[in-house]
Amino acid sequence: MLKSTERNAGSFFIIATVFFFIGGILTTALPAVIEKSWNKPSAGMKPYTESEARGKAIYVREGCWYCHTQQIRTLEADVKRYGWRGVDAPISTPSEFTRDAPHMFGTKRTGPDLARVGGKYDKSWHKTHFKNPRDLVPGSIMPPFPWILTGNNGQDFEDLVAYIQSMGRTIPWRPNNDYER
Repeated sequence: MLKSTERNAGSFFIIATVFFFIGGILTTALPAVIEKSWNKPSAGMKPYTESEARGKAIYVREGCWYCHTQQIRTLEADVKRYGWRGVDAPISTPSEFTRDAPHMFGTKRTGPDLARVGGKYDKSWHKTHFKNPRDLVPGSIMPPFPWILTGNNGQDFEDLVAYIQSMGRTIPWRPNNDYER
């Protein structure tokens, strides 16, 4: 019996590898080929303004996306947690990310998801938050980022807030009492 198993190990490995690649193609490549709407932007989506694009570069430079994701998953807990004023946050769709290269989905959720944060807080809230996050969120493990407030004569802060305020605004989902963009 042992010799039979040893002879079939190579065949098993080849068959397992074939099934792995078939599964990969069926779950990643094929849906993108079949579903054509994934590469079309959401209705009302506009390119980033110059300020928002600079803000995204600061977001990447400072490593914000290491702790904050930018996608609402299909879990009920996500849509409830990241909603606003009793309105559930809509699940993220591929069409929301067509203007992003590279995609800023994030790697883990050490901090809250930011996919729908645009307009939830005003500029003074962000200023306090970057200066010392624990002043607003007791127990936060986010480090302070005071240099963002003064970098480039304050322009870094303005640009980063412009980018953050753009998050989640490509689709209409919240009540109209929203901070200005």
